Parts: sequence; C-alpha cells; structure tokens
Amino acid sequence: MNPSPNGAVCVFWSHAGQSRRDPELDCGAAPENAGALALTQGPGFHRARLQCLGSGTLLLHLGCPRPLRIWVDGRLGLDEHIAWRSFQRELRAAAIVPVEAGEVDLLIEVGPRPRHPRRIDLHCPSRSRQRLMSAVLERFPDVLSLDGTIEPGRAPAISLRFTPSQFFRDGVAWQQVLVRPLREFSPQLSSDHVLAIEQSPAILRLRSEVLPYDAVERTTDAHARVGLRRFFVPVSEPANAPPALREEAVESRLEPEIEVARMLRLSVEGEEGTLALSMPGFESLGRLAPHREYHEFRTPSIDELRPDVPKPILPEEWAALGGLYDAAWEMLLTLTRRPAPDSGLPNGYLTTSGGGFHHYVFVWDSSFTAMASAYAWRALDPGATLDVLYSRQFDGGYIHREVDVRDGMPVLYEPDFSPNPPLLAIAEWKIACLRGDRLRLRRVYPALLANHRWIKKNRRLDDGTYWTTGLANGLDNSPSLGEGYPDLTAQMAHAAETLATIATLLGLTDDADELRRGQLEIGAALNRRLWDESAGIYSTSLADGGHNPNKVVTAFWPLWAGIVPPDRVESLARHLTDPRSFARHHPVPSLAADSPHYQAGGDYWRGSTWAPTNYATIKGFARAGRWELARATALRHLQVMEEVRRTTGKIWENYAPDASRPGSVSQPDYSWSALGPIALLLEVVIGLEPDATRNAIAWTPPPGERVGVDHYPLGPATICLLQEPNGERHRYTVRTDSPVTLEITTPSGVSIMNCRIGKSELDI
Repeated sequence: MNPSPNGAVCVFWSHAGQSRRDPELDCGAAPENAGALALTQGPGFHRARLQCLGSGTLLLHLGCPRPLRIWVDGRLGLDEHIAWRSFQRELRAAAIVPVEAGEVDLLIEVGPRPRHPRRIDLHCPSRSRQRLMSAVLERFPDVLSLDGTIEPGRAPAISLRFTPSQFFRDGVAWQQVLVRPLREFSPQLSSDHVLAIEQSPAILRLRSEVLPYDAVERTTDAHARVGLRRFFVPVSEPANAPPALREEAVESRLEPEIEVARMLRLSVEGEEGTLALSMPGFESLGRLAPHREYHEFRTPSIDELRPDVPKPILPEEWAALGGLYDAAWEMLLTLTRRPAPDSGLPNGYLTTSGGGFHHYVFVWDSSFTAMASAYAWRALDPGATLDVLYSRQFDGGYIHREVDVRDGMPVLYEPDFSPNPPLLAIAEWKIACLRGDRLRLRRVYPALLANHRWIKKNRRLDDGTYWTTGLANGLDNSPSLGEGYPDLTAQMAHAAETLATIATLLGLTDDADELRRGQLEIGAALNRRLWDESAGIYSTSLADGGHNPNKVVTAFWPLWAGIVPPDRVESLARHLTDPRSFARHHPVPSLAADSPHYQAGGDYWRGSTWAPTNYATIKGFARAGRWELARATALRHLQVMEEVRRTTGKIWENYAPDASRPGSVSQPDYSWSALGPIALLLEVVIGLEPDATRNAIAWTPPPGERVGVDHYPLGPATICLLQEPNGERHRYTVRTDSPVTLEITTPSGVSIMNCRIGKSELDI
C-alpha cells in the first residue's frame, strides 16, 4: 500500500482457512506489509487487516488472474468472475470504501485459475502451446495485487470493473465500466447469482478526461438483477486517440489479449462526494474496418426476399431440390440478429446457428454463409456479418476465429492465436461477382490484405507451407495433426490469388504482382512438401519428413485453389470415388472410411459430412474441369440433405456419412449448411459462375436437361436463363433488363452471347 495526503495504509495478510472446494489445498500467506499476495494453486480464502492512519475514503486498485470476491468490513465490495473462455486473463478493478482511522478487515476469496479444458491439449495440440502457457504465467503471475490510498472526504461506496468492451459513436470510443455497490455478506459465490441487497447510489456520475467527458449509462435488466450498473466512458476521440500498438510483424503478445493503450483519469461523483482515480484505456479494435459505428441492418420477410433471389428451373428428377433451396432461405432469415448498439458491433448479422452458438460468430462459418447469402444481396446484405469480423480486427492484421456478440470481444477456446481459415477475401469476391460493387472491395481490401500478411508472418514454416491447429482450422477433433497443413496452405494460395484479382481491379499493380508471386510460391511448396506419393493424396507433413497417414477431406482443398497438377487431379478423383475412402452414402466424409478413427455416425470431424468441406471439394473438382464428377457429388449431397430434411424438418450442421440422418454431434438450423442447397445448386448443378465486375456470367450447364434460372441478380441486371434440349442441339434463351455477356461451355466448346436488353436466343 502507498501513502496518501490524508494518511497511510498498511496491510497485514493472514491465513483465513482452507478451500471450501478442496480441503487439501493450502491458501498460504504473503509477507506482511506487502501490496501483493502470492496465490496458491487452488481456490481459497485469505484475510487482510488494513491499518488506516486517517479517516476518509479508501481507494483500492486491484489486479488478479483469478475470479475474486472481497468483503470490506463484512460488506461485499467486489465480486468478479473470469470464465475460462474469456480473453481477459486478468481482471482490473477498483474499490471505493469510506473508512475511519483504525483497522479495516478484508476477507478475500479467490477461485481457481481459469484454464482451457485438457481435451483441447489431447485433440488439438499446437506447436506453440507449451511456450505460450509458460508466457501466460510469466505475463500474468499468480498474484493478487493491491494498491491503496486514503483519500480525503467521502465518495460513493462502490467497486468498478474495467473491461476492454467498447463501441464507437460520433468518432468516440466508449469503454465499459461495471459498477457495484458495497453490500452485506451474501453466501452466493458468483456475480451471475448475487442479488442486490442494497440499492446502488441513486445519483452516480462518471467523467473521463476525454471529450465529451461524461459517461453514458447502459444498465440492462440483466445487470440490474445482479446489482450492477453499466456505464460507457469516453476513452478516445479523433483528436485524442492513442497510436496503433502493433505493426504488421511476427506477433509478440499473448492471444487473445487486448492491451492497455494508456491510463486515463476517471472522476466518480455522487451525493456523498467526488473521487478521482486512474483507469485503463484499452486499445480499440477494427482500425481498418469499413464500419465501426452502429447502423441498422435490414431484415426482409420471406415474401420480400423471394422476388430478389434466383429461382432455379430444374428438371422433374431434381424437383425436390427446389424445396430444399426454399427451406435454406427460410432458415437463413431465422438466423438474422440485431445486436445492442453498445455491443461494439457495427450492425446486425447472421448468427451461426439456431440450435447452438447463440452468442458467437466465427470467421469461416460466416465466410461460407456469405457465399450462399450473397445471392440475396438486393434484400439482405451479405457483407454485414463480415463487417462484424472486420470491426474486431486487431492492429497488425490479426482477426480472431470467434467473437462474442454480446460485448464484441474475442473468445478464448484454445490458448493460441486461432485464425480461422482465411476465406474472407473469397467471400468478398463472391459478393462482388454478384453485386459488382467495386467501392465495397476498396473499403475491405486493407483489412483483407493486413490479415493475409499476418498469417504469412505468423503461420508460415521454413519450407513454405503453413501450420495451424485443430481448432484454428475448424476441424476440432480431426486426426489431421502434424506440421504443414494442406488446408491452410491451399487457403493462403487461394487468398493470394483472390487478393491479386481484387488489387488488379482497384489498380494496385504492385500489390497484385506481389500477391501472384506469393500464390506461385505457396503452390510450389504445397506440391513439394504436402503430397504423399505413396498414398496419392495431400496430407499433413510430419516433423520426421513423412506424412500423417489419415486421409482427411481437406486433402481436396488445393483443387479449389487451382494449384493441383493434372496427374494428381486424377489421383484425387480416385479417392473421391472409392467407397472404401470418401464415396460413402453421404459424400464426402470428413475422414476417409479406412481410417481407424472413422466413425459411421460422424463424431464431428471423425467422419461427419460437412457443408463447407463439401463445397470446397466439389468446387475444386469443377475448377479442375471434372464437371461430371463435381455435379454427381453435389447432387448426391443435396439428395441426402433433402431426405434428412423430410424426416427431421431441419437443415443440420453436419450429417452422418453412412446413413440419411444428422451427424452424431450436430446442431439444427446451421448457417453454412445453406451452401449446398443455394450455392452448389446454382453454381455446380445448374453450372452458373457470375462476374458482375465484367457484366458477365459463365454457364456450364448439364447436357440434355431443361434447366436454368429466373430472377438472377447480376449487378444492375436481372436475368432469366434457360437451356432446352432441341433434338441433338440445345437452345439457350436469355432475357435481361441490362446488357450482359453470357459464356456457355458445352462439350463442343465455348460460345459467347452478347445479350442486349430483352430476349436473345442461341442454338448450339
């Protein structure tokens, strides 16, 4: 404790009994007159006596890496938890307590130090895990720190919890402060259950040194029920903003950790008086985002949506897929959410699932969902959920895999940097190819490029391939472990290619050249190091120079990136069509059936069939020119999805590979599962690839079928396309309200139709 103008405080620690949860754990004691208490491994109680050499207001600043409760002379003054999924590895708080000269009794309860579940270490090991956990203990030692003074006069008897949660309004960053009044003793342990016994001060005003000074109160009913008041304090404005804390470089901080940018002066005013204290102003996120301030998100009804999305024209044998298509749109509309304006999110979004993950948005889930919802761009903004992710980007380019939409904070699951598959650029390009909006590309390009460079600097191995973990790459419990991964390596090549295309469109030739060189380098590294010649498949490399023996669905990902030599395409096709491997009842299982880890019921990534990996696989074979195989695989995938929908009424997160049913661990109403019924139906089954940036659409239709689409939204044009068999030829009819170029690929070659407004026809 430190001396103050009105008197000094001395602290004397003493043992206060054994842990209630584990009687064998010793709570220990720290040296007398110390302002810090070294904590033991388990939870427990400690007692301290403060010797106050003057009357006034005791101001305590506290820091602790564990859940913490403190009673001051029998009144509950602090009750703060740290969930294991919280990025905030250390709570920062202050307590304001009126005291008289003499002794003040502190009873302190600390909970167990939060730790990720050990199953993560078992199923999702990481090459950096051990080093990182050592760094966590060094950066956040297991110590309760107390720094206190006696200030003259009186002030409201409260505690304050400082959190990094922020939102932007009128260019100002507003940061959350949670306020709790001192209460009488309560036997409840967690702030989630403690009810207010004393009312919070009726008049309470917080002011910072940053314009516009006065905090705004945003107390919800949920906060009030547990005796909390919630304020947002201005911590940054354009003329008084801290600089970026990181540049594009190899990451040195712990993840996920939002750092303190500077300390600010906070004034607490009430009927009892006024007190000034210091508070941390945390770094802001989303410096490169196109939007940081909240704006409304339009959600159409299904009747409003239908005229603005394509209407597939299908032959009779595929008619049931039209019902699945309609159900996918209806599902997506049930997943629209509108966050609180003070959540830190810039707008509404499509949530991950209606059956779980209610409060979380993921990078690769949202990217794939945008590739399906892009077809509704005239009625439902497909970029809105991506804007949520950009608004959470750290300085230096990193975007965390998962965001809690309640406070806009990254969510800790594994204690490593966890960049989900870098698919944001591919999603943005899909939106642009339907919308034709170059301004949108210009706005998101800086965030996309910074994220790409972060992954290059922090996940690239010396051999040019890329490493990840089972949670970062989204494959959770997959036995795909090793050094360099085919999925992330191929994704980085695909992202480089896509970013180069965007850069060229924006006139950024130097960027485009650099990115294309990177694409070639990554492709060469993948083919040199990650191809298992003996198995004829791409596989994770091992430290000893070999390859992981398990055949995983991400082996097909390089096809979508366009970096597979022709002879290897044939080898991959043999695996896809082999019933002992990936040609199961519901193709394409996440793990080949001949793996000892394969589960016929799915068991998540140990056999389940998933929408995103099916999309990548099928699109990859189409890109490689294997349209017949891609179309057959897509049709079987959609047919099984429809069979499950008829029996369950739902579209699922994943599916069992060996029967028409959901996977053994699967949630209903899952956003990315719209990929198949919408995107694969339009892009592979019907065969349409749009490019609104050129007012063009490429069509590789299934031969011999009456097939097409109506109400297709391509930039300013709304198009109807129809193929009709006409003897040994096909007739192609185009109706459009804006000029468009149609490139038709048939077995006889490529034909170009320059379609003017109205109706055009061509026989091939």
